[in-house]
Amino acid sequence: MKKNYPSLTLSHLQKLCRKGEIRINGSRTSATASLVCGDEIKLPPYIVEYEKTPDVIVKKDAKYTREDINDILKTIIYEDDEILVLNKPAGLATQGGSGITKHIDSLINIALPEYNGNLRLTHRIDKETSGVLVIAKNYDSALKMTTLFKEQKIHKTYHALVYGNFDDKKKEGIIKEPIIDMTSKVNEKGEHEAKYAFTEYKVLDEAFGTLSLVEFKPKTGRMHQLRIHSSHIGHPIIGDFKYGKGDEFAKLKDSFEIEIPRKLYLHAYMIEIEGKPLIKAEYPTHFKKICKYLNF
Repeated sequence: MKKNYPSLTLSHLQKLCRKGEIRINGSRTSATASLVCGDEIKLPPYIVEYEKTPDVIVKKDAKYTREDINDILKTIIYEDDEILVLNKPAGLATQGGSGITKHIDSLINIALPEYNGNLRLTHRIDKETSGVLVIAKNYDSALKMTTLFKEQKIHKTYHALVYGNFDDKKKEGIIKEPIIDMTSKVNEKGEHEAKYAFTEYKVLDEAFGTLSLVEFKPKTGRMHQLRIHSSHIGHPIIGDFKYGKGDEFAKLKDSFEIEIPRKLYLHAYMIEIEGKPLIKAEYPTHFKKICKYLNF
């Protein structure tokens, strides 16, 4: 499969097997199944999407153009024998899903075909969040990164612009608030049970009584954790229309003399990985624009 469909990631291949979309001799199979002469492999009809052409890669209803490939290569901020680290642009998803036609999981493998489709995500960040994203170059490296995450030997730091200023006694602390995510257990009533999540925060700067620059260090990895926790303490992240309020963004735009892009102002700024140098990702343009305006 990897030879004939090099842009198909192993994780997606395994998923197709689990869902029964890839079958051997009419039966369900695993990605590690051995083949013998005469076996018949049934593939889903859209599998052709993962074949390469010289300049354009077709993926469902979208096309990865040469410009897409060049743009993603420009985001590489660190590389060694084990990993690549990207400064992910805001608005680009890390993985495929409903309604997503372009994502890093497939694009990075298309951009770097010499890795034979073996580049793997080691963690995820939200589509609208920018910043540090670690890609393993092979299975062993991915396993190592996963282990380091579990052993808490990898530490991530995020920066965010949030609404309001903080009280003097609350400019730093720990947020402990349970969160329901896709990994939460389901109780007898069929309801997902909340799991505790922990986030350290510290105010780095503030201005005009209207917004603050805050550093977040998540100690757990729940979905939308920082967005939920920031909103929980009364300071939603600017541009977060799921956990914040739309009228707050409108008021902020009216109060500023510059145009504020309608984006999420959350950035994965830094990552510390045991045995590797400290890696930092430059703020995206929309984030820098406000920081410069406020002289942060």
